[in-house]
Amino acid sequence: MKPILAPCLAASLALVGSLAQAAASVPPASTGTELHCPATLAQAPVAEGLPSGWVLHGEPAELHVQRAAFYDGDPVGLGTLAPDTTRRNGLTETSTWSFAANDSEHVWLACLYGGATAVVARPLPGGLRQCTTVLRLTPLGDPSEPLSVRCR
Repeated sequence: MKPILAPCLAASLALVGSLAQAAASVPPASTGTELHCPATLAQAPVAEGLPSGWVLHGEPAELHVQRAAFYDGDPVGLGTLAPDTTRRNGLTETSTWSFAANDSEHVWLACLYGGATAVVARPLPGGLRQCTTVLRLTPLGDPSEPLSVRCR
């Protein structure tokens, strides 16, 4: 039997590792910037809202990063920006997004996790004109690790 989770999955997610490390100082855009999504999120069962008399059993689960997406502003309530190009070569998928000269200051990178309705996001550093994600796929076409996000 699966554990009962609170309606708001975002409240039950906690970062594994430090977001501060992922958002550590970024080199100038001219040299390129490698951005790293936290590799996993920990999902802990939450008993909030559980009816009286019920007991929650379950182990925390690790959710793995599956994809990256870009948003024009804070991701809350917005749709993702479509990539300009997406190419698939064997088990590798490469997508590229281009931004106008000053637009990257408003663009956010969001990391999407398998089985999660929440995202981890951060604004891009200013001055970037293009970001490329490289995603390795399983033979069935599902995302697998590692996910690479490179911006310049």
